[in-house]
Amino acid sequence: MDGTTPTTHQAMARFRASLLRRASAVAWVILIIIGAQAVRQQVFAQPGFWAPMAGLAGMLVVSTATRWDRPMATRYAPWIAVAWLTGLILGITAFALIPELTATATPILYGTAAVSGLLLTWWAHALMTVLIGFAIAFISFSTGSADAIADVVAPVVTVAVVSAATALVGMEFEREAVRSASREGQIDQQRLDFERLYEVSATLARAESLAEIVPHLVGTICKYLDAQVGVVLLYNADQHRLEVMSPIWVNGYPLDTDPIVLDVASPAIVAQVYRSGRPFLVREIDQDTDAHVLLKELGLRQALVAPLKVESLRVGAIIVGDPYVGSFNEDQADQLGSLAAPAGLVLSQIGRYEAQAEMTRRLEEVAQMKTDFVSTVSHELRTPLTSIIGSLDTVNRPELAPSQATAQQLLVTARRQAGRLQRLIDDLLVVSRIDRGAIPVHLEAVPIKHAFDEVNRVVSIEPSFTIEPEELTVSADRDHLTRILINLVENAAKYAVDSPVELYAWQRPNKAVIAVVDHGPGIPEMDKERVFERFTQIDQSDTRSKGGTGLGLSIVKSLTEVMHGAVRVEATEGGGATFVVELPLAPALQRV
Repeated sequence: MDGTTPTTHQAMARFRASLLRRASAVAWVILIIIGAQAVRQQVFAQPGFWAPMAGLAGMLVVSTATRWDRPMATRYAPWIAVAWLTGLILGITAFALIPELTATATPILYGTAAVSGLLLTWWAHALMTVLIGFAIAFISFSTGSADAIADVVAPVVTVAVVSAATALVGMEFEREAVRSASREGQIDQQRLDFERLYEVSATLARAESLAEIVPHLVGTICKYLDAQVGVVLLYNADQHRLEVMSPIWVNGYPLDTDPIVLDVASPAIVAQVYRSGRPFLVREIDQDTDAHVLLKELGLRQALVAPLKVESLRVGAIIVGDPYVGSFNEDQADQLGSLAAPAGLVLSQIGRYEAQAEMTRRLEEVAQMKTDFVSTVSHELRTPLTSIIGSLDTVNRPELAPSQATAQQLLVTARRQAGRLQRLIDDLLVVSRIDRGAIPVHLEAVPIKHAFDEVNRVVSIEPSFTIEPEELTVSADRDHLTRILINLVENAAKYAVDSPVELYAWQRPNKAVIAVVDHGPGIPEMDKERVFERFTQIDQSDTRSKGGTGLGLSIVKSLTEVMHGAVRVEATEGGGATFVVELPLAPALQRV
């Protein structure tokens, strides 16, 4: 070990270097004061004055020019400080031997004892205290101010007390400096750990899939732990095994690998770490044991293994192998465990997201197949049904109608059921177009009265209607508005048998409000939002007797919304249900 190897704690080294710089500055002041006193007492010409003056001045020039931080951080720091203080004590003692300067120089030795307590280690301080005590005694006997040993006891005891007090202060300061430096080191380590966790978390946050995240994650962790190889294994719940995620990380690059699996119940170290939930350091891979089977397969010499888990939920495991320099240690195993914690959380969430996304994709495929099937079947049924309806209408003409009443009734029934089937097919086609986003919308100015008249012509009942003002006109698709009103009126007639159905329309700022009112049993409050869902019928026991598929109100909601309107259901005063449709006024469309 060379002479500049740091052995003193950095905090104390910095303090002692600072103290030496300030002591050098104070020594210059002392030297000036002693010089001024020598001029005043006219002793500056004596040889006994110039020798210590030149010596101390030369020492202080060197001391002032020295950068003390580096010397005070070496193992020779106590000896350097002892030499500096010894030179100062000898110079001050030499001044004090001149009777005219004794009163000025002697008190400075007490201050030197105080500096020694803060600057030196305990044994060096004790040595300086003895030297200062001898110097004071020697000055006292040499200048004749003391005739017996008893005359120097008080000054020496004073030096001892000052030295002891400053030594205690210095020791306490050193202990506090060591504790502060230890806390600073812990804070630095925590900061480093947080920076690593932040980098890992940032890497995780940027990824959107497991295939994208795994190489970045493993590469980041390998960089922090100075490892050559990194591998992530995820738990497959269906197979109850751990599966190596490809690619793995080797020497700074992702490397695709063949499928590698490990039974969770196996005695392998990786499986044990997964089951225990604690990181583990494998100091040496044993080629003859089954416990290291996966590590041998990866070609590792040394490895750190940590679980990937979210609280008690185990997600998988991570392996980091073969350090570039030296060997792994237990602290690195703990660090890997800390870094694996956020990784386990994000990998778990991304795994669930991908599984959910895959399920959603499959459901969308099934929904698309259903939509295509419904559309195809509806189109295929529409052509023969149109022919059937045309034939029935032709046969039912007066010149071709059968004379028997029973035959006429059968024709009427057949035509009614064919019309019902036609509306069902039309509903299915509309739903199919809505699902594909392909429903056409041709907005135009539609008078509400015309729409109400068309409804009266088509439906089997005769609803009453009121329009205020009578010329009220909306911006809508004529066919869609007619279908909406027909569906609502037929729905009211179906559930409010033998009760009147009323149509109202009135104007509000920038919109028209249309209400279809029935006085039937009404709709329970809890079901008011659900009625607009597909295939929903509130009274399931009456489904077959009253007919319908549960598509009518769903179509009403969808068609209203594509025309920039809204629909809701309210309770009718006195009982029943009121469906309210809001649509923009025609002038609003013209202004746009």
